[in-house]
Amino acid sequence: MPEPITALGPVGGSERIQALDVARGVAVLGILILNIWSFAGPQAFFDYPLAIAERAGWPVQTWAVVHTLFEGSQRTLLSLLFGAGALLALQRFERNAPVAVARRTYYRRSFLLIAFGLVNAYIFLWPADILFAYGLASLCLYPLRRLPTRWLLLLALLALAIPAGRHLAEVSELRRLEAVSVAALAKRGQGEELDAAAASDLAAWEKKLAKARPDASSPRLAGEIHAMQTGSLAQVAARQARVSFVLQAFVTTNWWFLDALAMMIVGMALCREGLFTRPGKAARPAWMAAGGFAIGLPLALWQTQALLASDFHPVQAEIVKVSYDLRRFAMAIGWLGLILWFCQAAGGQAIKRGLAATGRMALTNYLAQSILCALLFYGFGLGLYGKLTGLQLYGVVLLVWVIEIAWSNWWLARFRIGPFEWIWRSLSYRHRLAWSEGPDALLAAASGTGQRR
Repeated sequence: MPEPITALGPVGGSERIQALDVARGVAVLGILILNIWSFAGPQAFFDYPLAIAERAGWPVQTWAVVHTLFEGSQRTLLSLLFGAGALLALQRFERNAPVAVARRTYYRRSFLLIAFGLVNAYIFLWPADILFAYGLASLCLYPLRRLPTRWLLLLALLALAIPAGRHLAEVSELRRLEAVSVAALAKRGQGEELDAAAASDLAAWEKKLAKARPDASSPRLAGEIHAMQTGSLAQVAARQARVSFVLQAFVTTNWWFLDALAMMIVGMALCREGLFTRPGKAARPAWMAAGGFAIGLPLALWQTQALLASDFHPVQAEIVKVSYDLRRFAMAIGWLGLILWFCQAAGGQAIKRGLAATGRMALTNYLAQSILCALLFYGFGLGLYGKLTGLQLYGVVLLVWVIEIAWSNWWLARFRIGPFEWIWRSLSYRHRLAWSEGPDALLAAASGTGQRR
């Protein structure tokens, strides 16, 4: 049996980068702003909020605000930070261990992240888990660790160009289907019989329309809501497992993998340029925020307005997706600039400590969101699935945020590392990590004085 890697271990309190921890805390909390819709009801409610326009909680107005300010950006922010953290981990591994040991440790770390994703999807019952995609994408980062920044950015651009090209091709196909369907309906209206090709295209277009504009009262959605509200643990688990398999087998491999990989590569590039490790002028975060929002916010406003004005027409929705990655990246850079600006400011130390603790336990807190929301919304818990919409969801979000911030600070005042982080890293380094760093380190972690600026 190989010897445990005792030369490697988690970053100590005195080595931590506060800005990275704070940003990671914001991102892991912020991702719930979007995920809460899928925890609390069918994904169709977020994809087509006009279907539930008459429900309480101003669902359409709430959707418009959330879609404009946060859609995609929090996931992107988390991916950027993951890429930065992966590069820092690799550099630390190679400083403290032979190259072969560092390589094996890194890949073990990535495969364990895939395992956590499977646990989250099939045990904690969250089909839209991102850890599975993150683990797959992180496997590709090791060979890129020494590439110059310009090559990293070029690779990221290439990774983003692939989905953009797919969306452009889909726009062309949807326009063809729509034109053929209009002609087919006109023929049918005149009593003419449709040939097999025209009938197939018409059926395909009608299926696209039904998917883009689902009926909230349809038997399919009503059945899903009833099953999730009242189902036992075994019944909910079986249903969520089917959804998880589809998302992992098709959506992750076709979309989420490249989504995560591109942003992780950009995160590596930003880290290499010293964004987190070499404090620069205070103006840099301000310029990041201004530039990111100047590009992202107009695009976000246009995308939201275009979807609502077109009643989520399939062609318009696909056109929106062409510029989706640019929008979400720009908005993520804007949010990151604001976070870094806040970290450089003199005030708000208590808030920084709270968010940094949450970020240090990002894996635990991400998984805890799945557990907490399952207990709140699924049938074996409170069964609130499908009962809350729009603004009502954000009372739950605030509750989870308070719990996670308080829990993270309480835990790290007593232990050096979060519980799931402890499992991840103990298995990665092949030795059981100590829970405590000693009294001095615990005091530094609790006060924030041991964090490198």
